[in-house]
Order: sequence, then structure tokens, then C-alpha cells
Amino acid sequence: MNDLTIGNPDYTFLIAGPCAIESTEQLELILNSSHPPKIVRGGIFKMRTNKNSFQGLNEKGIDIIQELKRRHDFHFVTEVSDPRQIEKVSSITSMFQVGARSMYNYELLKELELHKKPVILKRAFSATIDEWLGAAEYLKGLGDQNIILCERGIRSFDHKLRNMLDLGSVIYLKKNAPYPVIVDPSHAMGNSQYVIQASLAAIAAGADGLIVEVHPNPEMAMSDGQQSLSLPLYSELVEKCSKLSLVLNKKLQV
Repeated sequence: MNDLTIGNPDYTFLIAGPCAIESTEQLELILNSSHPPKIVRGGIFKMRTNKNSFQGLNEKGIDIIQELKRRHDFHFVTEVSDPRQIEKVSSITSMFQVGARSMYNYELLKELELHKKPVILKRAFSATIDEWLGAAEYLKGLGDQNIILCERGIRSFDHKLRNMLDLGSVIYLKKNAPYPVIVDPSHAMGNSQYVIQASLAAIAAGADGLIVEVHPNPEMAMSDGQQSLSLPLYSELVEKCSKLSLVLNKKLQV
């Protein structure tokens, strides 16, 4: 990860990719787009609320990433929810992601600390900031710059959006915590038509970066298609975030 600038105050970094890896062709289209992401996100093992939903490609997804890494230069981040998954994906990942449902899985966090790779730690649906920071303490051995807190929205009484994007947490953490802070506008908003505006608001609030869901054909996505940006919308996101970053004396790292 030495060629990445996570937490560097001179950069805004962007992680992009599908909610779930579905095929080699799906990722090829993203990697060959006008703004190929330097850090690709993609679910291999999918923890789903409904057990009948798509659960990910598992080992086949690992094979797809290994194949693509022979043809493209990119870093890969994927979610793990079970300590047994860590070794399976360790050879293809530059960092791990801990999802909102797993923030309180302290045994998983203890295991990830041993693997010495950066970890994106998502905020649980109803977690307080103190609880979130408490979970981060389990990763302390990685070093502060390798513990990346991700605000992905919290539950509220309103049902117009998937979650309530708490940008106040970003402002607070940047002033009171030593960790890089990123925002997931896709899960927060739950609808692709709001993701770009939420992304710009997150950067303006001081977030170090974004993690967004992108799919070549969102209508056909096997997971979270409604909140995934199409490739044209992803290009628009990159262009607008780049301009805003310059206003803030930063560069966008895609």
C-alpha cells in the first residue's frame, strides 16, 4: 500500500467497484472505463439479511481477482465477516473491510490485527461514535493510519433514504481521532441518484475519501443495483469530486 496516500491531507482517495463480484467481464468493464479505479472494492463472501439472496461467488471470486491482477494494476479490498475467510483472500487483498454487521465482532478484529494489512472499519447501524472508536482499539496494532473508519449512515426514524448519513461524525472524528475517515454514500443514501451529492458533501465535511458502488449495468446487478452508479455516473462523480478537491487544495486519487 506504499503507493497509496490514505489519510494524506493533500489527497482525497476513491475506492470504487461493485457490491458483489459477479464475473470477469463485469470488472473488466470497470477497469477499462475512462476512470479505472486504483483501489477496487468487491464482495466475494456476501453477508445478506435474506439467506435466499445472492451470497457471493466465494472461491470463484478469488480466482477472478487473481486473473484480473495479471492484466491490470490495481489494489483490491473485500469484506470479511469470519476469521476463516481472512487467509482465503489475503493473497489478493491490499486491505480488508469490516462491514457494519461485524463492527462488534471483536474476535474478527483481533484476528485482522495480526495480519498487518489496513482495515476499513464500517460503523454499525446504531453504533455511537464511542462504540465505533472502541472497536477500532482492537486494531490498534496496525497503526493509526492503517485503521480507516467508514461512515456508512445510521438508522433513523425516517424511511425516505436507506440510512441517515451522519457527516457530523466525520467532522468530529477528523478533529478528535487519529484515523483516516472515509464515507460510503452508496449505503447511506440507498439510491444512485443521490450518491454524487452525498459524496461532495462528504468531501466538503473533511472526509479523506469515499467508497462507492459502481456497476456496468446496475439494473442487472445481483446485489444493491439500486444504489450502484452506472459507468457514466461514475465518470461524473470523479470529475465533480476532482474539482471540489482542487478547491480544498487537494488532489483526487482515483
